[in-house]
Amino acid sequence: MAADIAHVFVPSTLLSAIGFLTTISIAIKTALLFRTYACSSKLSRYAHISRDGGPPWAMVTGASDGIGRAFVQELASNGFNAVLHGRNHEKLSQIVLELQDSFPERSFKVIVADANNVACANCLKTPRNENSSNTAPVDFAAIKKALDGINLTVLINNVGGTPAVPVFVPLKDKAEVWITENVSLNALFPLHLTRALLPSLIKNAPALLINVSSMADQGLPLLSTYSASKQFLMTLTNALRLEMAMEGSDVEVLGIRVGRVTNVAGYKEPPSFFVPDTKTFVTAALAHAGHGRGIVVGYWAHALQYLMVSLMPPWVADKIRMSVMRQNEEWELKTKKEA
Repeated sequence: MAADIAHVFVPSTLLSAIGFLTTISIAIKTALLFRTYACSSKLSRYAHISRDGGPPWAMVTGASDGIGRAFVQELASNGFNAVLHGRNHEKLSQIVLELQDSFPERSFKVIVADANNVACANCLKTPRNENSSNTAPVDFAAIKKALDGINLTVLINNVGGTPAVPVFVPLKDKAEVWITENVSLNALFPLHLTRALLPSLIKNAPALLINVSSMADQGLPLLSTYSASKQFLMTLTNALRLEMAMEGSDVEVLGIRVGRVTNVAGYKEPPSFFVPDTKTFVTAALAHAGHGRGIVVGYWAHALQYLMVSLMPPWVADKIRMSVMRQNEEWELKTKKEA
């Protein structure tokens, strides 16, 4: 009889303990989520003049449209002059004219460089990309020289993405040049640009470095190259954050993970609860500046999605990811046939 009681009692106690600990874990994660997204931005800490009276400047890569352009607008409204990077000089020049109308008290510069062409990422290439002005490798020394005279206090490595359609492709079907370009765009370009401009950020400290990644950086099928290169960027973020702390440099290194955002290239649907527009997302992302958070999901509703997935058993989360990506692949194939 005692053995039977023990047999029943022990499992129920363990289950109760597990249930209690799980509930506590969920409550703590939820509380931390609300705390993280309730704080106001400390971006103004980096909008300081230089010792010789120079105004603060911010550089945003991939600033031609979407999230990058929204970053520029938000920074300009917060007291920063801005350097816009892209690969199309004509398009950037038009954007600068529009920005000068909206922010006449600000100054703007343009840096033209194709992030697909980091040396020696262009070694395999033929001149097939009609959006590129040339196939010469990026000259990071020239970029650094062009910005030497300004008080650069913010660098946002926003440029990134996948090549043109088809987007959802198994690794075995991707061409060597396709993979090389995508890794150059998402990993090598921000790595080398950071290396080139980090001395300026340290000199002009306090300064802010933001690396923009994706919630796909955990690994999504059919986006293997993109996912891996974005995870590279987040690993760089964490390593560099610790380097700055070891050296005593007052440069905050912040990784922003992005979920689905509308009003970007290739996606122009109306905003919704889980899909903010670029302005809403960028405002939320910059609110994390100055808090020393390391790597964070930029928008609170995306963080809620991430929390829900993290509470699932891994096999359930994997099935959901595969199902979603299979639907994306089918949608892309259907869209291509209808075009």
